Amino acid sequence: MKKYFKTLLFTFVLCFYALQGQAQFEGYQLSPAAKISLITCSSGNDLYAVFGHSAVRVQDPASGMDIIFNYGTFDFNEPNFYLKFARGKLNYKLSVAYFSDFLYSYTMDNRSVYEQVLNLTPEQRQKYWNFLTNNYLPENRFYLYDFFFDNCATRIRDGLEATFPNNQIKFNISQFDKDYTFRNLIDLYLPPQPWGDFGIDLALGAKIDREATPYEYMFLPDYLSKGFANATIEQNGQSVPLTNLPQAVYLQDTSRLPETPLFTPFLLCWVLLVLVLAFTAYDFMNRRRSRGLDFTLFLVTGFLGLMFLLLWFATDHQATANNYNLMWGIPTHLIAAFYIGRREMPKWMGTYLLITAIIAALLVVAWPWWPQEFNMAFLPIVLSLGVRAAYNVWFLRKVEVTVTKAKVKETI
Repeated sequence: MKKYFKTLLFTFVLCFYALQGQAQFEGYQLSPAAKISLITCSSGNDLYAVFGHSAVRVQDPASGMDIIFNYGTFDFNEPNFYLKFARGKLNYKLSVAYFSDFLYSYTMDNRSVYEQVLNLTPEQRQKYWNFLTNNYLPENRFYLYDFFFDNCATRIRDGLEATFPNNQIKFNISQFDKDYTFRNLIDLYLPPQPWGDFGIDLALGAKIDREATPYEYMFLPDYLSKGFANATIEQNGQSVPLTNLPQAVYLQDTSRLPETPLFTPFLLCWVLLVLVLAFTAYDFMNRRRSRGLDFTLFLVTGFLGLMFLLLWFATDHQATANNYNLMWGIPTHLIAAFYIGRREMPKWMGTYLLITAIIAALLVVAWPWWPQEFNMAFLPIVLSLGVRAAYNVWFLRKVEVTVTKAKVKETI
């Protein structure tokens, strides 16, 4: 609750200074002593902060100006805020604040802050300043956020390229190519967030499992910083370094870093599989069905399947499309749950459960070759569904055979 309040307060401060500073920007000429820098912030403890952050700092000693241009803010008071966020229609915006307030917020969160001064001529600085201030106008500052392709980092890269077109800026980053997919790249940051990793792998589909180019790596602030450090810019017919190496403005206290939780989705799901196997063995020995277990398992996976379907077709999020988790989180399990929980199941449930068991078996056998990289915590869920579906198919046939034999005896 304290962190949530702090986030709200900081957003309010950003908005306040944004309104206050707009009039001062019109027609402002930077002095020869002005500096423009890329600011890179390290990972935070919360999922929304774990990938770091990028912003642009502008300093002008002649006027005492020291402000930050931040593409990573949004308005909590926007109508239908949560619905727009869920559907991928939430507007983010470029905001402006005093750098001292920005830095204070990150030091309070114990996040390192690094600076790279852009190696620009006075004319180039003025040109980029004009771009930033024009981008900050009310009619230009809002944009539809996309985590991979249009975020706080890519906006800075794209803004510089728009200011200096025709390949004046070159990112010499081919050596960064490690054949990473987008999912591989975000996984680099997620070991301290196993539950966040689990949720991301549930929601994001196969579109993020294509190999990213080194240029596309720069959706992550760390790679944007590396890209800037290796980039050149044209000045008077010559290529010169765009920036120097990052210099620390604030270094986090490593003794305050949180520990990775011991209770993880991986552990939880494998415990679930052990319980399912134990219940299935008990059911087999006693010729019974654990209807409550089956009802819960199919109901939960059915709800997950409905979520996968809605994220794919009812939102504008590109990354949630083509989600092969629908192979095990099947929306129709929601309906099947109420039939499998009955004392007597209809005959068509035998076919449905057989198909479920076959799909689960195919998923497990072809696990490494699917076009989507599945979280390993999903494997015990798939196995649990397959085991219970197969057991119920066997049980239904056992009952059917028993009933048939009873009818034959009555006839005789």
